[in-house]
Amino acid sequence: MCGIVGAVGLDEELDPNRTRTLLDSIRHRGPDASGEIFREGVWLGSRRLKVLDLRDGANQPMCDAESGIGLVYNGEIYNYIELRESLEQAGHRFSTTGDTEVILRGYLEWGDDLFRRCNGMWAIAIHNPRRGEVLICRDRFGEKPLFVGRDAGGAWWFGSEARTLRLAGAGSGRYDHARILNFLAFGDAEDPTGSFFDGIFQLPPGYLGLLTEHGMTRWQAWWDLAEVGERTWHTAPQSAEEQQSILDDAVRLRLRSDVAVGSSLSGGVDSSTILASIRNVEPTLPLHVFTASFPGHGVDEWKYALRVAERFEAKAHRVEPTIEGFLEELPLLVLRQGGPFDSPSVYSQWCVMRAAAAEDVVVLLDGQGADETWGGYGKYVWFAFVEALLALEPGSGGRIMGSWRRAGDLPSPDAMQVLGLALPEQARHAARVALRHAWTWIGPALRDGALVDPQGDKLRGPLLRQAAITDTRRVILPRLLRYADRNSMAWSRELRLPFLDERVVASGFASGWRTGLETGWTKEPLRRLAERRLPPEIAWRRAKVAYDIPDREWLAHPRIRDRVGSALSLLRELRIVSQSKRVPLSPWRTISLACFLEENKLFS
Repeated sequence: MCGIVGAVGLDEELDPNRTRTLLDSIRHRGPDASGEIFREGVWLGSRRLKVLDLRDGANQPMCDAESGIGLVYNGEIYNYIELRESLEQAGHRFSTTGDTEVILRGYLEWGDDLFRRCNGMWAIAIHNPRRGEVLICRDRFGEKPLFVGRDAGGAWWFGSEARTLRLAGAGSGRYDHARILNFLAFGDAEDPTGSFFDGIFQLPPGYLGLLTEHGMTRWQAWWDLAEVGERTWHTAPQSAEEQQSILDDAVRLRLRSDVAVGSSLSGGVDSSTILASIRNVEPTLPLHVFTASFPGHGVDEWKYALRVAERFEAKAHRVEPTIEGFLEELPLLVLRQGGPFDSPSVYSQWCVMRAAAAEDVVVLLDGQGADETWGGYGKYVWFAFVEALLALEPGSGGRIMGSWRRAGDLPSPDAMQVLGLALPEQARHAARVALRHAWTWIGPALRDGALVDPQGDKLRGPLLRQAAITDTRRVILPRLLRYADRNSMAWSRELRLPFLDERVVASGFASGWRTGLETGWTKEPLRRLAERRLPPEIAWRRAKVAYDIPDREWLAHPRIRDRVGSALSLLRELRIVSQSKRVPLSPWRTISLACFLEENKLFS
């Protein structure tokens, strides 16, 4: 696990003080080692967090002496042992035991096809001096970030954090005004293809590109979530034994580590299922789990998490975030997040990662990623309802609504989001145009990303499948992955997500969770899987809290009013918010945005 930064098309070698500044800006991502190389107008820099093969010989950048090919890389390839065995059979010899050299020799053997063979998370830059190019690639779901931008001299920069590229001179030096307005209106804190800095963008998840001194000469998807969803949605569901075996194997791979491994635990079905799999795969592994707790509040999940921890003999750590701590740490939190955020719930995960660092637990497994592909959001009932109406299934819509009303848990309708996916393309286009002019009053359910895919793909097929793909690629998961990556890396922790193993995702799409929605349950197939190992009150628990905070109590804190007032003054001064219009704005968005602009000195 590392932080990376590099450039293509430099006229001369960079000043050592400048490279030190750039690498220091991502030191939190890799406190254990630093390295850099410069050759033929290309600079590669790395900060390393040692997780596999702790010897200095496994540091980056790593180069092949014969071909000259070198790389820097952020992430983990969990099936590196199996890949290394295949490469050894092909005649390759290894001097390290980690995954970085596997990527290097895998690229020499398989070229771009290497990435389809990899099970993991990554942002990779591979320099081929004979071709005069740097190949950049991002993992399937975008677990690891990779930003790109061009400086005034024409050099192309890439790296783990947009702020580092801005320090290097990439982009315009200003904030992206359209992104800021979109965030204030909809709380859209993450764009899989952009950033809050003007002129600095992201390589999309599942994409690769080629950078040369002439610019980006290649830009293409190497993996497509929509294709996986279309291929698996109507396939016969696997047996519970097959589903469990796939999930257990995803967990097994993600337990590979030369440092201590633990888990974050919310007390919900997703993270509890992961903990159960950990204990099944490694019955004797010393295990620490960490839970955000809010004693006396309805969002507190400690009693559920503690019960699961005790069941699987894990040492439980109770972490109690406070509004006072949030306000005190807000500047550093915003700086490490690389942008504003919609809710202070992000601070809960921040505190969990800090607690893991205090216990010297370097790697944590987490349950994120299940809701999008196993049908975990209550809003999906409305997609199922409209889908039934469009299909003219007699009585189906009423049966769906009746089941949820009897359960007493009918979620608020994201009606326009549902209809947006159901509308023909011409109507979607008209809606998108209207949205761009109505950002001050239309709610999050109508935002542009809820209607189309970020790469402009036309989503076809069942509405529920479209919704799951859109949430995974654009609406929900990218935001959660940003929070997870920035929070874990802020404390030099590595977060691994078994539910984003490609095999587990395909299993979720094929599990038939639409049927469960008709009977009043989200994630029914996963719950049935979980009940084999978890208490029923955990496996079938309806409450969905995640990393939520006691919002009403925190908003009532006496310092919040002053912080909101000063934040609004800054936004009006910058003409982001009009002096004359009184548009209701989220206090959390307002505070975090003002802090982001101040911390990055974005006053133009």
